[in-house]
Amino acid sequence: MRITQLETDEAIQVELGRRVSSLRLSQNMSQEQLATAAGVSKRTVQRLERGLPGQFTNLIRCMRVLQQLHALDALLPPDSPNPIDLLMRRGRVRQRSRVAVTKPATGPWVWGDQK
Repeated sequence: MRITQLETDEAIQVELGRRVSSLRLSQNMSQEQLATAAGVSKRTVQRLERGLPGQFTNLIRCMRVLQQLHALDALLPPDSPNPIDLLMRRGRVRQRSRVAVTKPATGPWVWGDQK
């Protein structure tokens, strides 16, 4: 299954758990071996593989043991600044966001009872 915008949070967790399980099995590793190497409990690995909510650090620890941290880098790639934005800001990186102000619709002003 591909993870898309249409998937629910729960469906994504289940898919990630399935992938962790598949990686573990492809490396001929038991849940207990993964848990020991990652420094988590076997129960944590079982919950992770079933797609149940857990701590993100536990996923990172398991991914490290499975030698898949490079996949987490693709999860949120570093954002490269817009070159035009950098020129306008004289090389300074943006620190804050600003809400765009919308102008009210222009037109002749009328009383509420005139239509």
